[in-house]
Amino acid sequence: KNVPLRIYAYKNLLTRSPQLITEKKVSENGEITFNIPLSEAQLLYIPIYSFKLIFYAEPNKEITLQLPNFSKLKEAFTELKSYSKREIPLFVKENNSLNQTITNYDKAYNAFLKANFHSIYNKGNAEKYDTKIQELKKLGNSPYFKTYATYKEAYVSYVAGLRNELLPTFFAGKSLQLHNTAYVSLLRKLAKEVATEFPRAPSYRRLYNSFLNAKSYDGLGKIGKGLAKTSDKKFNEHFLIYVLYLGKERRLISQKIVLQKLQLIAQQSPYKRNKQLAKSIIVQSKGNFKGKNAPKFSQKASNGKTYSEDIFKSEKPTIVAFFDSAVSNDESISTLEDLQKKHKNVFNVVVFSCEKEQPQIPENWTQFVVPYYSYILTDYRLGRFPYYVLVEKNGKISTQTWQQYLISLEE
Repeated sequence: KNVPLRIYAYKNLLTRSPQLITEKKVSENGEITFNIPLSEAQLLYIPIYSFKLIFYAEPNKEITLQLPNFSKLKEAFTELKSYSKREIPLFVKENNSLNQTITNYDKAYNAFLKANFHSIYNKGNAEKYDTKIQELKKLGNSPYFKTYATYKEAYVSYVAGLRNELLPTFFAGKSLQLHNTAYVSLLRKLAKEVATEFPRAPSYRRLYNSFLNAKSYDGLGKIGKGLAKTSDKKFNEHFLIYVLYLGKERRLISQKIVLQKLQLIAQQSPYKRNKQLAKSIIVQSKGNFKGKNAPKFSQKASNGKTYSEDIFKSEKPTIVAFFDSAVSNDESISTLEDLQKKHKNVFNVVVFSCEKEQPQIPENWTQFVVPYYSYILTDYRLGRFPYYVLVEKNGKISTQTWQQYLISLEE
């Protein structure tokens, strides 16, 4: 079908905050062609069904994507179970594209790592495989790929247990990367280990207390140096941001304290990328979905009904239920119906059903049939089905949950 799809980038790969880049229509043969004026090469994605189709794009270079059909998507996901966040690499038609180069590199690199992982891990000998790693680097010449391959090389040292050497060797004195997947992935691993120890390990006790008491931007500089242990002030600060973000995400460091320290960096840091990253975390933390207005939308469903945010204008709260037609929803529907009867219809129910109607929907519910790629599904940030959102009478979202936690809506 000739339908529009949204193409997103990430503001940065640490927080992975989405940024809408453009909307494009798909041709009858499933192809989509576009040229996006990016400032740098980076990872993009298209949300479709409950997957993210990911691909790399370069500045001012036209690419053509071939979208898989649903059966191909399921087949791909079955083969790629190790991919997190239901991300599936998308095929780019052009030869010699960055996407194709990284795909070819990853295939060879993953085969190499799988064959030699235990040897590298147990013997701590990464240098033995340096020739093979350098050979793989020759698969591409773009700056993004060269950086990507460098940090894939560094990961081999990580597997070998050479943690202490990585920051001064591969990161200090180098340009900061917000969109290089290999760079961010490895730095996250290193920062996660430090974030776990920083608030509670005896070896960090004095430094952590200094961090808690730091009231100035200069004071944070000493903390960054104590964590990263390099002479590069810019990178030390960058690493500190990673540690604070991951400490906050894992609830090891108070969010309030983290945001206070990041505010100092966002306001006073002389390093542009560190300022951007700190601001992004602050904005993301303050932009929690709970308490926000229900997304504004107005679309015509395939069952002929028009839906918009007006459906929430009621004297009662509304539970919005999202169902996937690929599975049976009888139990989910009956559970929600029983909940509504138990509380004597104190709330309305609106159902968004993917692809086809749910025949067992009670008469007092409102149902809209939408495609998997519908904007309303994206706007509600769905990860899996069935999914429920409680919208209060004032139009603000108070709770969102999945089937197994439906009791939280009752509470």
